[in-house]
Amino acid sequence: MPHVSLHELRMTVLGEVGAGFRARPLELGGRRQRAVLAVLIVARGSVVTRDRLVERVWGGTPPPSATASLHAHVSHLRRCLEPEREARARAGVIASEGAGYALRLPDDAVDAWRFEAAVRSAAVHSDLGRPSEAVSVLEAGLALWRGPAYAEYAAESWARPEAVRLTELHEVARECLLAARLARGEDAVLVPELESLVAEDPLREERRRLLALALYRSHRQADALEALCRGRKLLPAGSCAPGTALGDLEARILAQSPELDPPSRQIPDTAPASAGTSGPRGPGFAPRPAPRTDVLVERDLHLAELRGSLRAALDGRPGVVLIEGPAGIGKSRLLGEVSELATAERALTLTARGSQREKDYGFGVVRQLFERVVSSSEESLLAGTAVAAGAVFGGMRGQQPQSFAVLNGLCELTRKLVQARGPLVLAVDDVQWCDSGSLRFLAYLAGRLEGLPVLIALTLRTGEQQQGEELPGTLTTHPSVVRIRPTPLTASGVAGLVRRTLGAEPQEEFTAACHRATAGNPLLLRQLLRALHARGTRPDAAHSAEVAETGARAVSGLVLGRIARLPQGARAAAQAVAVLGDGAATLAEVAALMERPEVEAAQAIVPLVHAEILRDGQPYAFVHPLVGEAVYRELPPGERQLRHERAARALSAAGAPPERTAAQLLLAPHRGDPGVVEILCVAAREAVGRGAPDAAATYLTRVLDEPPAPERRPEVLLELGRAEMLGNGPAAVDHLRQAHDTLADPERRAVAALLLARILVFAGGHGQATEFARRAAAELPAELSDERQGLLALERISGFMHGLDQRLWRTVEDPVVEGEGPGARMLAANLAREAASCGSNRARAVELARFAVADGVLQAAGEEMLWYTAAIVLHLADEEVGELWDAAVARAVERGSLFSVLATHLWRGFTQWHHGDLDAARQSLETAVGQSEIWGLAPGAPQGRTFLTAVLLDLGDTAGARACLERMRGWIRGTEGQRLLGESEAGVLNAEGRHEEALAALDGVGHLQPALANPAWWPWSLLRVRALAGVGRRTEALALAEEQLTVARGWGAPSTLGRVLRIVGLLRGPAGEPQLREAVALLAQGPARLEHARALYALAEHAPEDEAASLLSRGRSIARECGAVGLAEDGLTGVGEAGRSGHPVRRQDFEGGGGLHGAAAVEAPPQHDL
Repeated sequence: MPHVSLHELRMTVLGEVGAGFRARPLELGGRRQRAVLAVLIVARGSVVTRDRLVERVWGGTPPPSATASLHAHVSHLRRCLEPEREARARAGVIASEGAGYALRLPDDAVDAWRFEAAVRSAAVHSDLGRPSEAVSVLEAGLALWRGPAYAEYAAESWARPEAVRLTELHEVARECLLAARLARGEDAVLVPELESLVAEDPLREERRRLLALALYRSHRQADALEALCRGRKLLPAGSCAPGTALGDLEARILAQSPELDPPSRQIPDTAPASAGTSGPRGPGFAPRPAPRTDVLVERDLHLAELRGSLRAALDGRPGVVLIEGPAGIGKSRLLGEVSELATAERALTLTARGSQREKDYGFGVVRQLFERVVSSSEESLLAGTAVAAGAVFGGMRGQQPQSFAVLNGLCELTRKLVQARGPLVLAVDDVQWCDSGSLRFLAYLAGRLEGLPVLIALTLRTGEQQQGEELPGTLTTHPSVVRIRPTPLTASGVAGLVRRTLGAEPQEEFTAACHRATAGNPLLLRQLLRALHARGTRPDAAHSAEVAETGARAVSGLVLGRIARLPQGARAAAQAVAVLGDGAATLAEVAALMERPEVEAAQAIVPLVHAEILRDGQPYAFVHPLVGEAVYRELPPGERQLRHERAARALSAAGAPPERTAAQLLLAPHRGDPGVVEILCVAAREAVGRGAPDAAATYLTRVLDEPPAPERRPEVLLELGRAEMLGNGPAAVDHLRQAHDTLADPERRAVAALLLARILVFAGGHGQATEFARRAAAELPAELSDERQGLLALERISGFMHGLDQRLWRTVEDPVVEGEGPGARMLAANLAREAASCGSNRARAVELARFAVADGVLQAAGEEMLWYTAAIVLHLADEEVGELWDAAVARAVERGSLFSVLATHLWRGFTQWHHGDLDAARQSLETAVGQSEIWGLAPGAPQGRTFLTAVLLDLGDTAGARACLERMRGWIRGTEGQRLLGESEAGVLNAEGRHEEALAALDGVGHLQPALANPAWWPWSLLRVRALAGVGRRTEALALAEEQLTVARGWGAPSTLGRVLRIVGLLRGPAGEPQLREAVALLAQGPARLEHARALYALAEHAPEDEAASLLSRGRSIARECGAVGLAEDGLTGVGEAGRSGHPVRRQDFEGGGGLHGAAAVEAPPQHDL
């Protein structure tokens, strides 16, 4: 009878016990059933009696049914392992022999057995001098391990000895693998792995021996001896004595025995040189000086693009060039070419480089760019409109501006510099490590360069995990950005560089080996060729293997090897520069970290410059980030932390800016040091002052890790939450909540409560802000009346915005506003909103709103949300608010947080839309949406996308409106978001002529608006009027429109009343002419220009011919001014038709403009909105 081939059956014990057939897992049953199989595998073919099996599977006291259960388990296992064999067969995988059972399997059927065979085979390969074969076999064997041997049974007495034996063999195999890799020529690259292995088990002698040997072969003799010295202290006495393996190794290292050299260097090449071979490499061999290898190869197209971008900038067409690609592809070299081209054109070039170690140093890259010119020029550069930029350079006293004031000041500084010095190039290398403040400045500047001869040139390393915030679109995806992506060198390009460096025509096999080893990466190739040149290698097929040995690890190995051959002290100096920050270290700082006089530090740096490790000049920088990274990563992780701690002490003692010291402390050990806490807190305050709240949040987070004293922790949490609110709203919630819960002082608790309630409105869950504000207000002492009013205002507005039942947040009678503090004005603003929402008392709403915005009290207290609420109430009441918006914009630029700036753009865009300034509205709203993404409300505040959708519809861009709407989906939270989405959906569907679907969308959110809704505030009813008319239900549409007309008359604002009158007039047909004439008269005196144009068009349908032409002409003129292209074209057609028929044919469209929270519905193609 056919049965399962035993050679296709595999069992696993290196991890959980299991089995498989042809890579398909087999179901082996429960734990005890699998234990039967495991016991048999441990016996490895020997017979295990039934009694012994029962004892091992069930333990010391088996149940009476154990023997019967054992028979059942064996039967089930046989069926699982050999499903086509009869269950009672005595032969097979589990054979019945005598009083027990035995496992009958080939030697390769169990993973543990195959692993043991791999270890034995590798030992044979190593003994025969075949390390590469040993590496392959061991890697395959170690790959069999999926967890601890016999994982679930390792604690059982019968499995423990076997598990321990296999575990020890596993450790031996790991050591043998590293020994084989060392034997085939790997050295420096193994050091980190060996250090990790030694740290796992410091008492294993073989690991320490391999580590010392790898260090020695990496030209780190002192470190090798230090590793052995540490072993002498840890290992048993006599382990490092002469005659032992470690003792003999130490003696050979001290003697620099040739026996320790890598295999490729043990036998000098003494054969006579011939064509295609290397020359002698004995002690007297001195390779010729290496030629330059930094020439550009296969970059002509990129150079042409760079020249074109520079020429355009010099001609007054500024732009951004982004050079992106993986490490070593040549980005820095191309950026250097930009600087050289700019210098040749006599343009001022300012350069900077992002650094991983200084990524949290607020505006660090901006300082690199401008500090030299600011410090060497007259103070006029930082005067006037650029004064806020002084906060970045420490030259501003008194109250510090907030982030966007700083950005504006830096932008003005750039303008002044161009006026004083002419064309300007800002070149930033490694922008992926740029601090967020500098990144925002570059993005801000990129959008405001029009007419300036400025070029921003950046390099971006790709292929790595994103750290921190992504690059803004103005630096990456904007159409004006020139993106240059250098590609790896082709085989032809590699051949050219080989020829130039090694001085001979390379053979094809050698070129191919170089190309494979470096993947065409220019930096890796140059490092590789320098090493081959130093060794006198000839570019022929015979030496292709030599290329493979050096391989893609060229940078790290060659850099560290080059440093090891330099005079004593050079290595310490290179490490000091790496720790202090690439491109940031001064001579005094390097000397302090080395704990040497400056003269000695300077002497140690000179050979680093000559060896092309460091660039010449201060502050010191590595020639390439990968070089600095190799030096930095050579330091063990623990040592790095200690070096950063020393660097922080040295910088603090030298009076460095607190933020510079804080950048080091971020990477230092946590010790609960009050001095560290103080430095980080000061740095955080300075970061906020110079407009870098994200850096402040990073420093304060590090303070919590230190940690601070218990009594100081609540204040740290409060300041951390405040900083996070300025840049990343949702992140502030948890810290502000902790601050509120732990602060003892009632006034400070009230501050935390107001901040937390405000942020929960936008970043909290459904109803969280309302519940928290109510509870926090109840806990306040009686004397904090103003704070209580502020929390009451937040309770009520959050309940409204989250769509909660009014009974949960609104009292029968409105509360009384007491005093003139910020809390009183917050409450007044919200009461004004409530009055405007129902349209019941316009005079009262205006009075409350005017009080709320007066004297700048709310803005000074940071309560922008309710200030904007009051301003919008005034706008919807047709009160003059132009001066308010001008002041809001100025304040946002001067002192505003990111939230205040995006809110300014949002609500200014809303009013611009209502006034018919469509292009300006679109720009404002797109800016607000983009800033909302940064602040943490991706993909933009729902209001922003709602208003933007409506503006795009009024501009005639229905497809764009649909795309904007689609971006809202999936990101909507809470009932307000659902309402906004439903109303926007209805507006777009109306525009697309899909009126039935628009009605369905409105029906889905109709329950979310109040019974009495002011059309100035709520667009739902007028959207429904448009949809009803579109499906021919004109009677229902007219009834609903007349209901809205009653509310609009009660509200009394001309813009709202005129809009509803126009809709009612259109629905009444010829009988609606009186309403249309009233609408035109009301709108003519107000700011709602586009609504006025629609009313003129509507009236023209029913006016006499001579009057109709005039009405259409005026309407067309206004529509053009507003940017409503479709409406203007419709008016142009209507003028001609009016002369012929008096009644141009146009569709009955009723909605234009919109309420506070929804988009306007406009025409269904191909006709245009009236």
